[in-house]
Amino acid sequence: MLPPIVVVLLWQYFYDPGNGLFNSILSGIGLPPSQWVQSPDTAMVSLVLVATWANLGGTTIIYLAALQNIPGELYEAAELEGASVWQRVRHVTIPQTRFVLLVMLLLQIISTMQVFIEPYQLTGTTNPDTITVMVLVYRYAFTVNHDFGLAAAMSVVLFVVLALFSAIYLRVTRERESA
Repeated sequence: MLPPIVVVLLWQYFYDPGNGLFNSILSGIGLPPSQWVQSPDTAMVSLVLVATWANLGGTTIIYLAALQNIPGELYEAAELEGASVWQRVRHVTIPQTRFVLLVMLLLQIISTMQVFIEPYQLTGTTNPDTITVMVLVYRYAFTVNHDFGLAAAMSVVLFVVLALFSAIYLRVTRERESA
């Protein structure tokens, strides 16, 4: 678990088109170097990889805490009944961690819509292949024509969209749990 800017700076070294770690590995096995975040084909995939790796630590801790709260007796009872590993996961682990799984899914979707540091630091604000909503808001507010009103309106629209999505998501998940 590292601060986001530290993660991005680390991955900048990995993705460096000249002396980056990934291109060194590619040249070591005889493959040509890649323009990881500069290429339209790999730029967004590279950003997704960075953002996923950056958030993996905190998410893993939350999932581990949820798994540790499952009583061991449930697994023992399922094993005595002859349940396979997949059946134990399906009928014990997932139902016992359902709330955490649903909340984490919602939080991950919200954080995905608010990605800013990774594309801003790795590719700047002018690369059309890595524009996110928050980079677009930043561009309108601080680089394009200093249109703070439009940037604020975009932020409010993003807030409303995420709030509506969250409300619908919570309603649907509550209905499923009560049924």
